[in-house]
Amino acid sequence: MNDTKKSNRLFMILNCLALGIIAMNLTAPVHEATHLLTQMIAGAKPVFLSFGAADTVDPAIDPNSSFFWKVMYEGSAALMNIVIGFVLLIILKKAKLGSLSRPLVLMTTMMHLSMGFGYFLRDGIAYSPDPEHQMGDWSKVLGRFDGNIILRIGMLVVGSLGILLVFYIAYRQAFHFISDNEDKKERGRVASAIYLFPYILNAVVFTLVELRNPIGIENVLIISPIINIFGMIGFFWGYMFVAHMVKPRKDNVYYVSPCAERKIGLWIIAVAALALDAFVLCPGIYF
Repeated sequence: MNDTKKSNRLFMILNCLALGIIAMNLTAPVHEATHLLTQMIAGAKPVFLSFGAADTVDPAIDPNSSFFWKVMYEGSAALMNIVIGFVLLIILKKAKLGSLSRPLVLMTTMMHLSMGFGYFLRDGIAYSPDPEHQMGDWSKVLGRFDGNIILRIGMLVVGSLGILLVFYIAYRQAFHFISDNEDKKERGRVASAIYLFPYILNAVVFTLVELRNPIGIENVLIISPIINIFGMIGFFWGYMFVAHMVKPRKDNVYYVSPCAERKIGLWIIAVAALALDAFVLCPGIYF
């Protein structure tokens, strides 16, 4: 039986939307928590932790501190995203995951790698020597080294290669959910469910819920679209590559149904996660 027939498509979409929400909750808060914990280890005092920001007081690091601490103070969160992304990628490649766990791990892998490498790419491009305009994590790292051109070029190269890796993962991994690689309609149904619809939903929903972020609406309206729309663009291109642009792969990979069944418990978890984001994490937890 083809689990991606139109009669089953609604449940497949709803399940993937729920998994996308859960995956984002396993990504962005981890990024901010890494910031907070790293800065606390460096001696700073925590102020608040939110879905899209973390703040501490006494943030200054001794100018004679090691390269490691100068980088880790602002750059540790993106590095943590990359480490987690590669660990999850190994799980994707080595483990025989099921119909819910595989798309969840896939989405979370892509989100962590997109966020981690996205900071390298975006901040390498948009670096400003003015400290007041150094909005990205790695813009601040660059600022500590006076915008060192070699470091900046290295960031651009690493960030570009990392985002290309996300595109590659999106294309290759999608075929675990496609029973007939030559069926263009099936490829379109699967790719839209696991990539396109979660991408659109997350871009809209998480930009809206983050309006309550303690960093202010003005900053949220700049930062959230960069992360949710441009930062997660690998989901859009994953859909385009699989459904329309790239010739389907010929080698066989083990097939797992993309869970085209009613999963009310999963939907409840996703709604609860969104409520937690909207009413607790986005306004911020203050210490």
